[in-house]
Amino acid sequence: MARKTCSKCGAQAGLLGGSFWANFRGQNYCIGCAQTVVAEGVKSVIATTSDGVHGHDVMKYIDIESVEVVVGTGMISEFAGDISDFFGTRSGVFEQKLQRAKRTALDKLKFIAFQKGGNAVIAVDLDYTEFSGNRVGVIVNGTIVEVVKKSAPTVM
Repeated sequence: MARKTCSKCGAQAGLLGGSFWANFRGQNYCIGCAQTVVAEGVKSVIATTSDGVHGHDVMKYIDIESVEVVVGTGMISEFAGDISDFFGTRSGVFEQKLQRAKRTALDKLKFIAFQKGGNAVIAVDLDYTEFSGNRVGVIVNGTIVEVVKKSAPTVM
């Protein structure tokens, strides 16, 4: 039986193989390297609201993807929001929750793009919606693509 070898650090699985291994994009990784590879990959994915990435050519359209994140506002947030409404000020508690939800949704979209082999998400659209039961949703849509940097024109 062949042993698994980490594609990044070269570590080999023990005799039993164990569950501390991940197969990602056709490569085997020990769990520590898998976390690093995914984090670096997601960080490198470009997300933009425009229909392309400046200085890059779209080589491949991969998929259209949508991500939803729903957060509860909670009693304390509701109370703080009611006080803010009464005095006509901004509700920092709600704003922070929405910002976290937006960041989470964008990160999830970038992760899906990385998983599917994309390095950019174009035409990103963010929508917000309110649900019953004091919940707010953030919906992020975009087109996953593979882009390459345009080469500089050669001068003759």
